[in-house]
Amino acid sequence: MKTFITIFILALSTNAFAQITQIPDPVFEQALIDLGIDSDGIVNGQVLTSDVETVISLNLNHKGIDDITGIEDFAALEILDVTGNYLLVLDVSNNLQLKELYCSSDSAGFNMPVSSLDLTNNTNLEILYGENLIFLESLDAKNGNNGILNITLPCEFEGEPCQLTELDCVKVDDELAANNNEPPYNGWYLAANFVYSEDCILGVSENNSSTYSIHPNPAKNELFITAQNTTQNLKIKIFNIEGKLLSTQTLEVANKTSIDVSSLTSGIYFLNIEDENGNTTIKKFIKQ
Repeated sequence: MKTFITIFILALSTNAFAQITQIPDPVFEQALIDLGIDSDGIVNGQVLTSDVETVISLNLNHKGIDDITGIEDFAALEILDVTGNYLLVLDVSNNLQLKELYCSSDSAGFNMPVSSLDLTNNTNLEILYGENLIFLESLDAKNGNNGILNITLPCEFEGEPCQLTELDCVKVDDELAANNNEPPYNGWYLAANFVYSEDCILGVSENNSSTYSIHPNPAKNELFITAQNTTQNLKIKIFNIEGKLLSTQTLEVANKTSIDVSSLTSGIYFLNIEDENGNTTIKKFIKQ
């Protein structure tokens, strides 16, 4: 009996002092349970750190996750796939062993609204692949080991190529080699008009070569479209965040520079701007 009590007390002590990792998103925790990672099998906002710290590969593809807080304790993680999740923040700065990161958004819905990626601590990263990251404004790939890194960020909308119009500068180890399309940067592909820089201190107005700009953003009743170096008629399509086409109209640039958005409900929308040559640009705007 005395031996049993001693073992029971030791077990309680072990559990009491076990390190815990907080998992605030219940959908994320359920995914960890389904993958056999969360050992208690209960959605309770936490997992044992010992359950996650040795995980090498984590596939969260299309799990409906909004928040991957807790990923910082996946210390051994080498492969992470968060494709198709609605993530506002994708912070992998503590995943120092990470080699492959997959973070695509669906072309119908653009459901990965992450605006910033910081890879400065990920010196082992070999692959960054993300489709349709049209919210992306900042990409810092200056990690001191660009020689092993390959970045692919394509964009496609309704079967046609598009651009990451919010991204105007990418931070790298060697801006001269990158802007001269020398290795390893000649193997990178980013569907954006941007410059490579080692500091990205230049303003958007100096670097951004996008053909179109929109204002005000957010917009209440009217959205103005400024077209640089073109007088062509433009076909304007408005989509909601689920990718549903809401309206199509032709904008005669020579006579009109705005569209009426007063009937839209508050939220995030996308303008698909197509010129007479079939070139397409996508712009995000917020309706107040």
